[in-house]
Amino acid sequence: WHGTEVAVKILMEQDFHAVHFQEFLREVAIMKRMRHPNIVLFMGAVTRPPNLSIVTEYLSRGSLYRLLHRAGAREALDERRRLNMAYDVAKGMNYLHKRNPPIVHRDLKSPNLLVDKKYTVKVCDFGLSRLKENTFLSSKSTAGTPEWMAPEVLRDEPSNEKSDVYSFGVILWELVTLQQPWSSLNPAQVVAAVGFKSRRLEIPRDL
Repeated sequence: WHGTEVAVKILMEQDFHAVHFQEFLREVAIMKRMRHPNIVLFMGAVTRPPNLSIVTEYLSRGSLYRLLHRAGAREALDERRRLNMAYDVAKGMNYLHKRNPPIVHRDLKSPNLLVDKKYTVKVCDFGLSRLKENTFLSSKSTAGTPEWMAPEVLRDEPSNEKSDVYSFGVILWELVTLQQPWSSLNPAQVVAAVGFKSRRLEIPRDL
C-alpha cells in the first residue's frame, strides 16, 4: 500500500449474506469517522463483492490477548508496561464514548486490541459496534465473546456504554493476573454464570 505495511481484513465467501454485508458496511462507515492514537487507523475498503475487505494500519505485535497469554509474558510485560496498556485501552474507549453520537463497541476484548512495536494498544474490530442514537441499544445480536461480555448483554437486554466499561474491567483483570477469563468454563457456562447467576471474576489473594 504505497510502500507501507498494512493489514487486510477479508470477508470470506460465506459472509456475503445480506445481514453480514450490512454489518460490514456499518463497520466501514464507523471506522471512516475515527482518528485517534488508540484506535486502529482505517486506510481503505473494498465494498463490492466478491472482494469485500478493510485495509488498516499493520500492528506488528499482534493482539493483546496473544501477548498476555504466551510463555514469558510476565517477564516481557512488567507492571508499568501493563499499566500503560490499560491506559491506552481506556483512552481508546473514552474516545468512542465521547463521539456524537457515542459509539458503543459491544465486543471489547483482548483479542480485539492490537499492539504496535512500541507497545501502544489500539482498539480494532468494529463489526458489532453501534452508534448510540438513543439512551440504550438493543442487544439483538448474540455474537461476541461471552468471557468479556456484560451481564445485560448476555441476557439480551438493552445496553449502553457501561457494557463496554464492564468489558474493560475484564481486560484489566487479564492485565493484572495474566490469566484467561473464565478459563474453566465453556461459553454456555459463562453465559449462565455471569448473565444469570451474578458470578464475577475473582481477584487472586496474592495481588
